[in-house]
Amino acid sequence: MSCGELAYHDSGNLPSPLIFLHGTGCDASDWMSVTDALPRNQRCIALDFRGHGQSPVPTQPFTLTDLAEDVLHLVDNLRLQGLVIVGHSLGGMVAMEVAQRSSRVIGLVLLEGWTTLSAAGSSFDAGRFYGSLSETAIAEIQQKSKTTRSRFQPEIWNHFWESVTAFDASTYLQQAGIPIWEVFGGMGRNALTKKKLRIPPNPNIQWVWIPHAGHYLPHECPDEVSKVVDKVVGTLRVP
Repeated sequence: MSCGELAYHDSGNLPSPLIFLHGTGCDASDWMSVTDALPRNQRCIALDFRGHGQSPVPTQPFTLTDLAEDVLHLVDNLRLQGLVIVGHSLGGMVAMEVAQRSSRVIGLVLLEGWTTLSAAGSSFDAGRFYGSLSETAIAEIQQKSKTTRSRFQPEIWNHFWESVTAFDASTYLQQAGIPIWEVFGGMGRNALTKKKLRIPPNPNIQWVWIPHAGHYLPHECPDEVSKVVDKVVGTLRVP
């Protein structure tokens, strides 16, 4: 399906869905193993960001904020309420931007959704990025990312990535009034990891560590991710 120029997959017609936002170079299909493990009556919407998956490649400059506006356009078009957004990496950053802009978001599940991009490269010990994924799975992720990146004109991609580099959700996370689950793989965690992730104290924020996992949580441990998401749904009593 599509909304304007945004491709997405919608599993049903209940009013309060989970919205899944993928990471850089990934697409909606990367959530399949997670959503398949959720209860059948749970509505799941997974979309493709601009230039990813089945969504068309932008020919004009855009930013991370534009990705958030795309999500809100879809939300408006489908008349959605009571949203819980599950975002991985870039998708987690976009999820926070969406939540800042809409009171319809009632909860966030951030799977290594960085407070700032600088935290991505400095918070953990080296060698944990792909976790325990097989060489075949790693090659598939890398090839999809390379293919996706190649669709963009360099100047358009660079403009977008500058906005990702400039993103900083510290103030939002400090003030957020909705429940937020910060979910990270435990591989490479050290004594300074929590400090370097720059997640401020907030009673609405809960930490979840998935042992022996790296960055690509939806790929590496979809069952564990689905259990976290299902628990969140139960906590928030989302239909």
